[in-house]
Amino acid sequence: MAFSPLGFSLPDLTITGSVGTRAAWGGPLGVIATVVNSGSSTITNPLAQAPGSVSTADAPHSLVSVLITPRKSLRNAVSIGSFEAPPISQNSFEQIAESFTLPSTAPRGFRNGKFFVHLVVNGNGAVLESNTSNDISRPLPVTVAHQALPELRATELSIAPNLQPGDTIAPTITLTNYGTAYSGSPIQVALVASTTPNFTVGSSIVALYSVQVNLPPASAVPPDGIITTFSQTANPLDNSFTFTGPAVTLPTSPTKYYLGVVIDPYGKIPQLNPPANALQQIRQVGPGTGGLPPAGVVSTGNIYPFPFPASGVAIGVVPPSTSSSGTGTTNSTIQ
Repeated sequence: MAFSPLGFSLPDLTITGSVGTRAAWGGPLGVIATVVNSGSSTITNPLAQAPGSVSTADAPHSLVSVLITPRKSLRNAVSIGSFEAPPISQNSFEQIAESFTLPSTAPRGFRNGKFFVHLVVNGNGAVLESNTSNDISRPLPVTVAHQALPELRATELSIAPNLQPGDTIAPTITLTNYGTAYSGSPIQVALVASTTPNFTVGSSIVALYSVQVNLPPASAVPPDGIITTFSQTANPLDNSFTFTGPAVTLPTSPTKYYLGVVIDPYGKIPQLNPPANALQQIRQVGPGTGGLPPAGVVSTGNIYPFPFPASGVAIGVVPPSTSSSGTGTTNSTIQ
C-alpha cells in the first residue's frame, strides 16, 4: 500500500540495473535500468483498483540520472547523462536500455582501475512519491581498461563432426567483441587450415569472409537485465554476430591437419588485447580414410598439396585474391 496523508495513494519508484562490466575512458558504457512502481491504490473504489484503470498511484514520466563515483558512496559523483523513463502503472515496472559515452579522461579523484555507477530515479523530484529514500540503485562496479579498443574473438565454429580432407563444408561462425570500443566494419574472418594449432607462414586460408557488421563492445552490453521483449536477433546491444559462409572444399592433403578461425588475419584492426598467433575454435580434420572418397563433396576439391591453398599462394607471401575460376580461395562478403 502507498497511502499518503493527503488522503489518496501515491506511486513509489525504485530502481535497479546493470552496466557493462569493463569500459575505458572515452568509450561507450551500456546501462539497463529497471524502474519499479510499487505504489498501489488504497482508495475503496473498485474502478480505481481494476487492472489497467487510472490510479493516483500511477507514476508519470520520470527522470533517471546516471552517475559515476570513484567509490561506492555518492561522494565526488560525476554525471554522464540521463534519460526519461516512461509512465509506469501501479504495481508495474519498465526496463530501459541506454548507452552513454564516458569522459575522455578519468575525472579528478577517480582511481584508474575501477569506478561505480549509480542510477537515480526522480532525482529532480518531479514525481510526487510516498517514499523517496529508495530512489538510488546499489553501486554497480566497472573495471577500467587501459584504452577504448575492440577485442574480437571467434566464440563458435559450427561444422560437421569427423571431417575428412577434401570434404565440403558451410561453416557457421560466431564473432564476439569483448572490448571497450566498436569493432568497425567490415571485419575480415578467415577459415584456416594448418599442420599445427598456430597461424603461421605454412598455414592456408581456405575461405576469407568480409563481415559487414560494426559490433558493439562488451562495455556497451550489460551482462544481464534484458527482458523477453529484447530478443537476441532484435537487440541492438548484442555484441555477438553469427553468420554461415558459402560451401568451401577443404584441402585433400595431408591426411590429418587442423581447421580453425582467425579474425582480422592481416592485422588491420587495432585491438585491446591482440590474440596470440593461434587458431581459434580449433577442429581436427582427418586422419584420412585410406583412399576412400571424401564425404559430402559438392564441388571440385583442392588439387594442390598442403600447406598451399587452392590458389597456390602460401599465407604470409601475398594476400589472397578473389578467384573467378572456382579453384581459388573463397572470398565472401557477409551482410
